Amino acid sequence: MMLYAWVDGVSRPPLSKGERTTCRDCGGLLTSVVPVENVRHWRHKAGDCDSWSEPEGPWHLGWKEQFDLECREIGLVDALTGERHRADVLCGAGTPQATVLELQHSSISADEQRSRENFYQQAHRMFWLVHIHSEANFNGYSFGFSLDFGSRPVVLEGHTYGVMRWMGRSKQFIEKWKRAKAHVFFDYQGHVFYLASESVSLRLGGPFKKGEFALCVLTHEQFMQAVKQRDFSTLRPNG
Repeated sequence: MMLYAWVDGVSRPPLSKGERTTCRDCGGLLTSVVPVENVRHWRHKAGDCDSWSEPEGPWHLGWKEQFDLECREIGLVDALTGERHRADVLCGAGTPQATVLELQHSSISADEQRSRENFYQQAHRMFWLVHIHSEANFNGYSFGFSLDFGSRPVVLEGHTYGVMRWMGRSKQFIEKWKRAKAHVFFDYQGHVFYLASESVSLRLGGPFKKGEFALCVLTHEQFMQAVKQRDFSTLRPNG
């Protein structure tokens, strides 16, 4: 689903029921959806042109609104295959440090995770921001129980990481994100955590065993600066 569409030269959510406009990416007809609950959005009449499109709610809207309008929901096309997807956020388009931020609230398979990384990283840096919450699964509880910055703290490039163990019944969640080829950040209870990449983990004493991982707490400003291409290099030594 799309939170924004172009209407009379302005990118915006729908204002009322019955509005119509055209999708800039595929040319298809968009109609407004104004639910009693959840966020207003646009729906493709003939089916969304982005096969990765998912339901979105206040969490997505809250993050997207922190970026300029021209950075939100940007359509990208693979020139060779014609494959088309919308980046949740794209900062610095057309520059060497152009960065795609994917906002992930729901669960995602490892195959789709890799597909998205392969697509977006053809011409961009890519960050994941994964919403850790407890709805319908135990990941939120497990993440909270796992947080431990006191047992194995390691200072690297001026940032303090906590090396910790996943306390959940299954380690599949944390192992999947440890294997990501893009940089991964977690949003948990309003705090942002950077998950040490493979190269950073080696500098922290890794490689880590199954279920082991390292996190660094970021301020909101530090995270926003990272997405906007500033002050991220010290968090990812050697890549």
